[in-house]
Amino acid sequence: MFLTKNRFKKTLLACTAAGLLLSGQVALAHSHHCKDTELSKLMEGMKDDLKGYVAAFKSSKTEEMQIRVQQLLDATIAAKDQIPLKLQEAQPMPNMKADEHSNMANMAGMSHGEHMEHMRYLEGIDKLNQLLADLQAAGTDSNKIKPLLGEIKQHSKSSHEAFRKECKHS
Repeated sequence: MFLTKNRFKKTLLACTAAGLLLSGQVALAHSHHCKDTELSKLMEGMKDDLKGYVAAFKSSKTEEMQIRVQQLLDATIAAKDQIPLKLQEAQPMPNMKADEHSNMANMAGMSHGEHMEHMRYLEGIDKLNQLLADLQAAGTDSNKIKPLLGEIKQHSKSSHEAFRKECKHS
């Protein structure tokens, strides 16, 4: 079976996107975590939804792509109301809605530095939400989807480096 130039490009694009997302440093993945939290459950679900998105993209299942990206968007909204364990190392911080947090100079029980780190986390979630909204708006445009998937991968990797707590497993 011969592939047309257009079909070959689509296949190559899909394989590249899948390779990026399913490589050793999977976007949104965390292999070891300290304990199950609402945030860790959200992140695991996002990893599954992103894999589902890529599979749907490879199969040209437009409706499934849109369902998956909407699930990712919903999860980022829910993640804004969570606090990563790494930011709770010194002392547990209260889970507050993002809008409550942003209206306070310093949250009770948080130093100025902790507050600023939490604000950086919230900004990162906003950035991810924007990338996912752009992915949703890209529809089936491969020329937009591929770079967006790369940006999502890089953003997720750097966010995990910044906010994932490293736990010691014996």
